[in-house]
Amino acid sequence: MRGSPTAFHEIPVGVGPDGRPVTVDLPRSGPHALVAGTTGSGKSVLLQSWCLGLALRFPPTMVNFVFLDFKGGAAFQTLHRLPHTVGFVSDLSLDHAVRALRAIEMELKRRERLVAEHHATDVDGLPSPPPRLIVVIDEFHALRQQLPDYMAQLVSLASLGRSLGMHLIACTQNPMGQVGNDMKANIGLNICLRVRDSLQSSELLGTADAAAISPGHPGVGYIHDGESRTIFRCAPPRSADALTMGCDRAARFLGQPDVEPLFSPPLPKCVPSTDGERPVADHVGRHDGHGVDALAPVPFGLMDSGVRTLPLELPLHLGNIAIIGATGRGKTSALRVIGERLRSRPGLEITRIVKTPEGYRRHSVVSPARPAMPSDAPPPAPRRIWMVDDAEALLDPLCDDALHEDFMEAIGSPRCLVVFALGSSRHLRFPEHCSVRIVFPTGDRTVDMMAGIPSTTLSMLGADDASIPGRAVLLMQSKAFPVQCHAPSGPGSGRTGENTS
Repeated sequence: MRGSPTAFHEIPVGVGPDGRPVTVDLPRSGPHALVAGTTGSGKSVLLQSWCLGLALRFPPTMVNFVFLDFKGGAAFQTLHRLPHTVGFVSDLSLDHAVRALRAIEMELKRRERLVAEHHATDVDGLPSPPPRLIVVIDEFHALRQQLPDYMAQLVSLASLGRSLGMHLIACTQNPMGQVGNDMKANIGLNICLRVRDSLQSSELLGTADAAAISPGHPGVGYIHDGESRTIFRCAPPRSADALTMGCDRAARFLGQPDVEPLFSPPLPKCVPSTDGERPVADHVGRHDGHGVDALAPVPFGLMDSGVRTLPLELPLHLGNIAIIGATGRGKTSALRVIGERLRSRPGLEITRIVKTPEGYRRHSVVSPARPAMPSDAPPPAPRRIWMVDDAEALLDPLCDDALHEDFMEAIGSPRCLVVFALGSSRHLRFPEHCSVRIVFPTGDRTVDMMAGIPSTTLSMLGADDASIPGRAVLLMQSKAFPVQCHAPSGPGSGRTGENTS
């Protein structure tokens, strides 16, 4: 694997009439490319040859790929396994494609900041330049039709990509009118295989030559860099799978680190509970003089930044936690998950409140004692935690239940953590009653915004999110993230907060 700035991306993509290789230098001739050709003309073969040529010549520390395929993944079914790949969308999921476009925009801004901080003219002037990022989009017209509101991200990539080491290869069956003038001004490399009529050929080449290519000659096309037209013919790699595997083995042999994904798929519909949390001593939490605080964060599921999904640890030291959602959305399960995490922690006095036809009932349990400490001082008093399901009535100022006053005292005490679930936020006062909220969206934008979910976060939610059990929004410290809560580990285990009759 080798590469130099002066010969970067001089990659053979086929052969000319004289049998000599025809090469493409994307940064010099582009910095972006538009590839056109009808079905069966050889676009997928060209992309495979081009991308494999780059991967065989340059390591993942120098070149990365993002593949977006809007025809089912056929073009990239092998390429996405390259060690250079930092993103791949092939399942026709618009949510997944939106995440990819957001990630590309964020990477563009990150590189802009790097260049500005080092007072450089481009990424090549940085002390440690980031890898060249090549975004390959197959069926560009489908992306444009289905996600017209996200074309601005690709326009920014086209206009700023040259100096930031980011390149776009857009493929389409019909080039007519698919690329706006703002993008076309920054696309200097046109590759046209066989097309159906002379107008499509003239759009890219300025001549009708590509329309005259015979259907019996797949892989024949023209490269037009604005100065000259070169005819070539590409052929399928002898073994794309073997070459991909060879790239992976070479990267491992040379000790190349695994590339960090630029984006991840959307939140899954179910996140099984882990097989028990880490030992308390392994938690990074607050200390109280007797070891790690028993109120260290608890594993709770996955959170979504809008681009990547990350493990979520629910903070307990911030204060009370309200879980708000309609029946069947998963609020009782979320309460059970927290209870499962806490029941084995030492030094906790957990009060479980359950609602029955006769009223609320209290059940207290003291968790295992703290480990012996090398001190003669008496152990600290257990921390108090209340776990309450169906707490809406207890929040009602007119509630006449015997536990109402005790509950309100606990919810206002800094020495007690209250985790409570309720069907609506009608009687909830924020931040007096809680500092952290887990809100299960209803699908009604007005209701969800009244519950505290910002409009920007609601725009990240799909139409099905309001019906997925465990899909919620975490609100804390003026931030909001979509989350998928862990499912309880099993029926009957850790029934903290579960309704009983």
